[in-house]
Amino acid sequence: MKTALTKAVRSNEFYVALAVVILCLIIGMRNPAFFTIHTAFNLTRAAVVPGIMVFAVMLGIIAGGIDVSFPAIAVSSMFLTSRFFESIEFTGPVILPILMSIAIGTALGLFNGVIIAFFKLPAFIVTLGTAHLFHGVFVWLIGARPVHRLPPPMEDMSRAELIRITGEVHVSSVPVTVLFLLGIIAVVYFILNYTMLGRGIYAIGGDRVSAERAGFSVKGITIFVYAFIGFASGLAGILHTIHSRLSIPTDLIGSELLIIAAAVLGGTHIGGGRGTVLGSILGLALITIARNNLVMMGVPSTAQTLVVGVIIVIGTGISAYQAMKKANKLPRILEKTADAGGGTVAKG
Repeated sequence: MKTALTKAVRSNEFYVALAVVILCLIIGMRNPAFFTIHTAFNLTRAAVVPGIMVFAVMLGIIAGGIDVSFPAIAVSSMFLTSRFFESIEFTGPVILPILMSIAIGTALGLFNGVIIAFFKLPAFIVTLGTAHLFHGVFVWLIGARPVHRLPPPMEDMSRAELIRITGEVHVSSVPVTVLFLLGIIAVVYFILNYTMLGRGIYAIGGDRVSAERAGFSVKGITIFVYAFIGFASGLAGILHTIHSRLSIPTDLIGSELLIIAAAVLGGTHIGGGRGTVLGSILGLALITIARNNLVMMGVPSTAQTLVVGVIIVIGTGISAYQAMKKANKLPRILEKTADAGGGTVAKG
């Protein structure tokens, strides 16, 4: 019991959870309205789109690669889908636009995965290039005119509520789209904890060569990871359009660093091989609360980016420090093991 508690206290998740609690207390003390169901529901809504992308990108980082093309994939998928269904004056089931956006996103992610896997190129460089390629091509082909009026089925879904509470001052609700976020979390958790695919993702991020020698299909797993990122980006993009009730070809562009920071804040190791769903949930919560509720503390909008940046720097710094401590402990553990067995450890 004591060992489990000590382990929990030393984990990265503990410190991120502590930071979330402290931030909530600080905001709540400055403005008690923070501790209301209305705020909780608003935060839940704000977390849906970035959350879907955080848990997909987390897989890529664990596998040892950083994808920065997912906002471009999301925008390309949602904009092409919105323009197409607007042009045909669509009135059918809303699942069709969602599936189309997901299909476009998956195809673009698959393109990334094939290039990275077969040419063994750095994911960051490849996706940096394809981000501009995807966004530029789609805007060039279909124009940059925003879609201001979505088809009726998408408009109706933007008003669909999973939970609704009517108070004296506010009417609070949780959108039905939160089910997509919960579904992505469940899928990622299952993959990482209960499948050989998940073990392969961790193994590739830890040591690609060792993973290959252990029998994991490095190319196949890499292609899956980036196709999944594309899948989630296409879903996140169309849900962003539904929430906003319009489609703008520049939306979400530039959000990649914040999404990656949320995953890293939660303990996903930037070098690959480590990361948990719980940690990413906490990292997402910290970023979402900081971005959406600093105004309650009296922080002006012009300074909110600075504050969020400070939180990211401190949080990622703590994560890096803990990783460094673990890395420094490993040689000492190996030395003690060797001494206990009567052997020696070569140094230098």
